[in-house]
Amino acid sequence: MGNDEEGTLAQLKAHRRALVDRKINEHRGRIVKTTGDGMLVEFASVVEAVRCAVEIQRGMAERNVAVPAGQRIEFRVGINVGDIIIEDDDIFGDGVNVAARLEGLAEPGGICVSGRVQEDVQGKLDIAFEDIGEQKLKNIARPVRAFRVRLSATAAPAPAGWRRGLFAALALMILLILGALWAGLGSEWKLLSILRSGDQFTKSAEVGTKPAIAILPFLNQSDDSARQYFADGLTQDIINALGRFSALTVMSWNAVFPYKGKPASPEEIGRGLAVSYLVEGSVRQTGDRVRVIAQLVDTRQGRVIWSARFEEALADVFALQDNIVTRIVRVLAIRVTQIEQNRVFAKPTENLAAYDYVLRARPALQSPTHANNVEARALLRRAIELDPNYAAAYAALAETYHIASSMGWAESPTAFLSRAEELAIKALSLDDFDVRARITLGHIHLFRQRYNQAEVEIERAIAINPNDAHGLAGRGTILLWLGQTDAAIEALEQAQRIDPDLNAIDRFALSLAYYLKRRYDAAIEQAELSLRTTAGANFSRILLAAAYAQDDRAEDAARVVAMIRRVDPTFDPQEFGTKFLSSGDLEHLRDGFRKARLYPVTGDLSPAERMDR
Repeated sequence: MGNDEEGTLAQLKAHRRALVDRKINEHRGRIVKTTGDGMLVEFASVVEAVRCAVEIQRGMAERNVAVPAGQRIEFRVGINVGDIIIEDDDIFGDGVNVAARLEGLAEPGGICVSGRVQEDVQGKLDIAFEDIGEQKLKNIARPVRAFRVRLSATAAPAPAGWRRGLFAALALMILLILGALWAGLGSEWKLLSILRSGDQFTKSAEVGTKPAIAILPFLNQSDDSARQYFADGLTQDIINALGRFSALTVMSWNAVFPYKGKPASPEEIGRGLAVSYLVEGSVRQTGDRVRVIAQLVDTRQGRVIWSARFEEALADVFALQDNIVTRIVRVLAIRVTQIEQNRVFAKPTENLAAYDYVLRARPALQSPTHANNVEARALLRRAIELDPNYAAAYAALAETYHIASSMGWAESPTAFLSRAEELAIKALSLDDFDVRARITLGHIHLFRQRYNQAEVEIERAIAINPNDAHGLAGRGTILLWLGQTDAAIEALEQAQRIDPDLNAIDRFALSLAYYLKRRYDAAIEQAELSLRTTAGANFSRILLAAAYAQDDRAEDAARVVAMIRRVDPTFDPQEFGTKFLSSGDLEHLRDGFRKARLYPVTGDLSPAERMDR
């Protein structure tokens, strides 16, 4: 900065734009705040936090190879898992402080992690650690065991060459690293450490006699790295198309995303996802043409059983998708009925620009925040302007309104739900096979207590795509409110096996189902995970308070109740859960509220009533 302030700042911004922020987003991190030349970043998974840091480190090394030593920007990283305090959008506590001190211990271009991080990551990433012993850190009461990540050394032999044709090796000249912190989850979130990116639930997926398959995220090999969303969108469309074949079990996008670029063998991924087959590939877009290289791998034998190269004009991208799906189905010897063929290979739009806008909006639907929900709505409206008959755009737009209403982001929840219903009906008038529209409509019917209509819509969605996790979760949610708790749990757990990253609404339903069965530990686990991945899910916080209270964790319940009153001072526990058909379920929920002292204490109550509440 002393030599060239403007140039250094421009270079720093370029690194963030091209590499750092993109990698944080890919690994589902959240930038809590920036501190000039550093930043505090929070991740849902410690494995993803370390993987993100390693990829940024290696990416920065490549970017600096041709830069003179005196002009290079070098970073350090400290990573920790520990207790945190969440206040508005910021985080505090010893967990953060330890990460800050570890960052100071890292070498320029290095990563320093706590012992807890090393234990969690060991064996999951192809990196080595150097034990630097217990360190006395400033203002930290107890010594902390610390490890340095050795990026130029690997923990195990390199994986077999089954993916070499698709993934170029990154340079191992490690010079730089992101100057960031990772603060993990504390005692309130202690159960989350077992839920690592797709490992927990998909391992037990019951595939029965149907072939189980996972489509790994296709690698973007276009000159423009910003086109990654196109490669991701193509992958998702292939997943959705294959999911409509009743003879297959297809893992969701959320299930496969943690394996994006992961140095793991087919056997390892097959075990992790409980699948017999993998599809992997790359996408290169040049001018008005798109080329895809794909291969099908038998995970049990680790061998490629089919590979092909496809190239089409960009305007014929849907024909390219259909060709890939047809070849996969043919190799797996799946019999395609005429009905399945009609609903799988329907061309969604003639307008490529409209399709592009829908692809750009998808990430906001997968991990919604208030800001990206608004942004997605604008993108989808633009898609509809370009193609007023694009059913998928209407369905996705309906979903943004439903999400906003459910998450408390709507100025008028009733008006937003009405708009969502109108858009979903419009989507179905254009394409009767649109799964997302039917699922959204099912949830709206449920909210308005049209239980029979809700069941009809969800069952139609599942008939179209038996592998849609949101549809299966929707079935579970309806059964839950109807009082069929055991069947609800079965459906919701089936959804979670296909998609380990259920959205906040579906995960809340699973948490509530566990609560009603008095499985309070499991209810707490799910509610904590929902809050960790979706900060605005106050409905999960409300259930968490009741579950803590029922589990005799009074201090934890009191802490959560204080947060509820701060976040939503107008919350009325008498209104929560009133859509239960079973009066016993409603009373059980209210019993948890009473034990958690969620009911307000007013002057109209007697001293005995106040104490009881």
